[in-house]
Parts: sequence; C-alpha cells; structure tokens
Amino acid sequence: MIRFGIRQSFDSADQVEERFSGLNVPVEAALPYYWNIYEPVRRRLLEIADKIKSYGIDVLSIHAVQAPLTDERFREWGKETADFARVLGAKTVTLHPNNVNSPNEAQKKACNNLEYLTSLYNGEIIFCIETFEGKKRVFTPGKIIGFNLPMTLDISHIQENRTVWDLLKKYKQNIINVHLSARDGNRQHLPIDNLCKEVVSYLVENNWGGNVILEYLFEYHNQLLDDLKSLRRMRKML
Repeated sequence: MIRFGIRQSFDSADQVEERFSGLNVPVEAALPYYWNIYEPVRRRLLEIADKIKSYGIDVLSIHAVQAPLTDERFREWGKETADFARVLGAKTVTLHPNNVNSPNEAQKKACNNLEYLTSLYNGEIIFCIETFEGKKRVFTPGKIIGFNLPMTLDISHIQENRTVWDLLKKYKQNIINVHLSARDGNRQHLPIDNLCKEVVSYLVENNWGGNVILEYLFEYHNQLLDDLKSLRRMRKML
C-alpha cells in the first residue's frame, strides 16, 4: 500500500523542534541540502534523530545531503545517513546524482560505493537515486534503469509527461519513492496538478507499494496538509 507523507527539512539542529514537533503526518526528513550547511550538523545526527523520534513522527524516508556519489567520502557520509535513517525507522535514503565529466568511469566508482554501502545493511536500508535529466548527471533516469538501481522518481524533475509514464510503466517495480509536485516551465515543486493525481491513481490501481512524498517550494507549504488529505481520500475512493 502507498504511504503518503510530506518533505520536512532542517538546516541546523536548532531548527528541529520548530520544524518537527507539531507534525502529526508522516514525513521524509531532509538533511541540509548543501555540504557547507550539512557539515556542522554531522556530529549531532544521532542526537537529532533521537529528538525527531521523541515526537512520535512516522519517518518514511531520508533525503541526503547533495554531495558526490563518486568519491570515497560517500562511503562515510552515506553510512552516517543510513544510520540516521535506521534510528528513525526509515527504510530508504534518497541520493542526488552529481554532475561528472567522464560518466563511464564515474558510474563505476558510484556503483562500487553503492554496492559497499548496500552490503553493510543487508537490505535494511535502500539507497535510491533521484531522477535528474541533465546529461552530466552520473546517473540519468535511463542510467538508473540501465544499472538496475532503486529509483526515487521526482515528477517535477521530468520535462515531458510521456517520460514520466515511460518510467512508471517500465520500472515501477524498482521505484521506491515518488516525489510528487507539479512543474510549470522551469519552475519545479509546485502544488500537485492533474498529472500528479493521474500518477497516484495509476500507482493505486497497480497495487504499487512505496512512499509518495509531497515536495513543495516553501511558499506553498501552507497547502501541503490539505493536498495530503486529498490524496488519501483519492486512495480510498479508487
């Protein structure tokens, strides 16, 4: 069965109470996006996890810092992110595919790192690659499929609707998370539109089991809970 939630981020340990203490819906907990912001948080990750856990929130997944998957440091911060997820009871970690100049060599390094990390957790934590279409990404959506990697399908990162449907129909068995929001030209992470609702209907009708996470720009955060309720109603009606 689909589990619905919202993305909730924080940039420092001091923000955790403000961002999480009042929530009564499942979340994807998003670590600080950029490395320079994440670095001060690293030594406090387990303390932060315990604090979030104390609020009784159902954490569906973790969104990792944006950092390269292609160097040795990934083995270190990937492990600490997975340990953060494990404390919170989350099963999946979403990773950003970084830009590279030599994709073939970089893909080998990233795959070796992913194999190493996956082996440490014996299936307890699943590392998912988020969909980005830029040609310099170490893993484009097509390469995620080519390497048979778990996928986080971000609907608003995909330019063409037909590509969204191709990914869903060809690869839904290995899509673990869906980041749900609309796109308008170059603007991403807008409140859900008809395409988003059609995607949810398709997933429900095909008995897909995974996480659907609403991910909106900050200016639309006041719509998150209402839209979450509407998706849950839709699931019951189908």
